[in-house]
Amino acid sequence: MKPDIKKHINKRRLKYGSFATALTVFVIAAIVLVNIVATMLFDRFPITLDLTSGSIYTVSQETIDYISGIESPVAITVLSTEEEFRSISSYAAQCAELMKNYTQHNSRISLRFMDMLSNPDFVANYTQELENGDIIVELDNGEHNRVKVVSLIDIINVTEEYEPYLSQMAQVNGAAYTHSMFNAYNYIESSNAEQAITSAIMAVTDANPITVTVLTYPGANESDISGLTDLLDSNGYMLTETDISAEELTDDIDLAIIPAPKLDYPTEIITKIENWLEGGGMLEKDLIYVASAEQPKTPNLDALLYKYGLTVEQKIIHETSTQRYTQYDTYTYQNIATENYLGDVTNMDLPIVAPDARPITARFENVDSLYSCEPLVQSAASAVLQNMYDETEEWSAETAEERGSFNTVVIGKQKKINQDTHISTFTNVIAFGSDLMLNSVLTRNAAFNNGSFIISMLNDITGKTEGIVITPKIVSSGTFDITESQTRTLTLVFAAVIPAAVLIVGTVVWIRRRHK
Repeated sequence: MKPDIKKHINKRRLKYGSFATALTVFVIAAIVLVNIVATMLFDRFPITLDLTSGSIYTVSQETIDYISGIESPVAITVLSTEEEFRSISSYAAQCAELMKNYTQHNSRISLRFMDMLSNPDFVANYTQELENGDIIVELDNGEHNRVKVVSLIDIINVTEEYEPYLSQMAQVNGAAYTHSMFNAYNYIESSNAEQAITSAIMAVTDANPITVTVLTYPGANESDISGLTDLLDSNGYMLTETDISAEELTDDIDLAIIPAPKLDYPTEIITKIENWLEGGGMLEKDLIYVASAEQPKTPNLDALLYKYGLTVEQKIIHETSTQRYTQYDTYTYQNIATENYLGDVTNMDLPIVAPDARPITARFENVDSLYSCEPLVQSAASAVLQNMYDETEEWSAETAEERGSFNTVVIGKQKKINQDTHISTFTNVIAFGSDLMLNSVLTRNAAFNNGSFIISMLNDITGKTEGIVITPKIVSSGTFDITESQTRTLTLVFAAVIPAAVLIVGTVVWIRRRHK
């Protein structure tokens, strides 16, 4: 071959070889850049895909709508390393993923994992008792003055059979151990992580939180209203308990609850409650009275309710239509009877279940007067009444004399008009005819409106603008989870190792071809 021809071929090889090398380097650089940018975007913005059944790693639209509007900085600190926290259970791993999702929807929310034992100075900043695995949600102002602690037992719902033992075991054995054990024995029914974390954020960001107290009285054997208190706690209300026989109802309490005592309050206690409701003539206090089919006659409590136009009858509502009850004819389906207080109710077609409900008579009309009553929940027109103390075998729903639609929840209002400003203030007394309708099994059930209507009504009455009722999520034990170290390894492999291998292989191939 002639020298000039060979020289020309070598130049052409060099030209195309250089072009191929440059193209290879450009492609590899582009791949690395795309990987880096994609990783940064996935960490910062909610653009990941949740392909799990029930979207267990994705926060609900209700939560997104709420946290997107938060303007105060919120810090979430998990007292554990991320790898240790995720390894506790699939429910803990789901909680970790959800918390990361929160930060993607609002940059003012931050998340960090911190080993408790390695950071004693940090833990010393808090007055709350803390333990490994606790989640600290606080207003990020450096003062630690608006803090809500979420325990590992708060992020799970256990089966009804074992629910009474959850808190007791956590106090003895610690939340992390109890959580892990309940998970191992399949006692966990669903995840409550989103509701718990959202509730904590609501509590610390609310500038004017509503304080609620549950009244107790020695020997009263009050009903279980955990469904109501859980709803309030989950929506940022500040919950307390008051022994009404020994403690005063202070001015900072906004709402008091009388949970179906099985004995009557003495007159001096009724006077104490009345004075608090009057608020020195300013009103603006609210009371919830919960009735039960197991209560004896309570003339003193009845007199308190009567002042606000409410009478809880000594009768039980039965249903004659098989389409209007579940399990028993006293476990009746009820209808929402008002057009007010519905801001947080998403599905008006769902019924409210009121087991063993007592009817409530409203003495005042719902008119613009100083005293008024408004029915909130009613039975269907196919309902009948039975006297609570009627145990005769002759009685039956088919032959009952009292038939029609009966009130199950009624609000009685007292209004005061300021003569100078013409601004009206109210005291509201809300009577529930059934304690069982406030059971957590019913308030958490997405098939009924017990939870959504109650929290919507209370948010409106107390002045809280919005509430959230989040459906619990089932977390399968077979869910595929990866740890923090595995995440770092995969990132390194796809962002660096694979591109480097492609570069090396491409370079070797180019060199071999050049020397052929």
